[in-house]
Amino acid sequence: MEESNNRELRNEKGQTLAEFLEAYDENKYPRPSATVDMAVFTLNENAQLSVMLIKRRNHPFIGHWALPGGFVNVDEELEAAAARELEEETGVKGLPMRPYGSFGAVDRDPRTRVITSAFYAVAPMGSIAPAAGDDAADAKLFTINTALEAYTPSAERYRLTLSSDEATLHPRALIRYDELGSAEAMAVPMGKGVLGGDHDLVLFCALRRLNDLPRERVALILSKNDPDRFVEAVRALDIALGAIPESR
Repeated sequence: MEESNNRELRNEKGQTLAEFLEAYDENKYPRPSATVDMAVFTLNENAQLSVMLIKRRNHPFIGHWALPGGFVNVDEELEAAAARELEEETGVKGLPMRPYGSFGAVDRDPRTRVITSAFYAVAPMGSIAPAAGDDAADAKLFTINTALEAYTPSAERYRLTLSSDEATLHPRALIRYDELGSAEAMAVPMGKGVLGGDHDLVLFCALRRLNDLPRERVALILSKNDPDRFVEAVRALDIALGAIPESR
């Protein structure tokens, strides 16, 4: 029995693992590119819930506002890539980030097949000052408001209002319902959203995840445990997220 357990396992071609790996052709299957996108939330100077956006400097989606993000290096963990890209594009660093979904529509990027892993973060009020870098022409905080725009028994369309001193944007996204519950979807054809690529959807999904967290927990982070700011933070979350239903 011991001799059998010590034998190296072989596949149907008679290869050991080392032999299989040596012969393996990594180009046998077309490989999608991998990216990360980050939704960073905080309170602005008026105690309003805000998200950090960058204006794209280059193609594709040149001139569009979008979430910061970029390509993952081959030898890089996803969270490390998210932290690196966030710092390179906005100068913001040191934030704990949490993954909340992947987005891989075949036509989401005109360059090639790109699958992205999305992360969100919550930054205390006054702790970040976005500054454009790398592929970003600009970086700003946009205040957030949400509204239910249309309803049917199987779907709801939501309209976001994102406002800064430079622009007011109105991305839209859907929540669809079936026997398994709810799922988010683009409200317009891919590439036709207000934000770059499918970031209308990516941002809306982040807002749903933020809304699912206990208000008090998020408010404590936003307010830096300041009792006066805590009340403002709860109010800001209620105003910005009040129209969004809990995930189910």
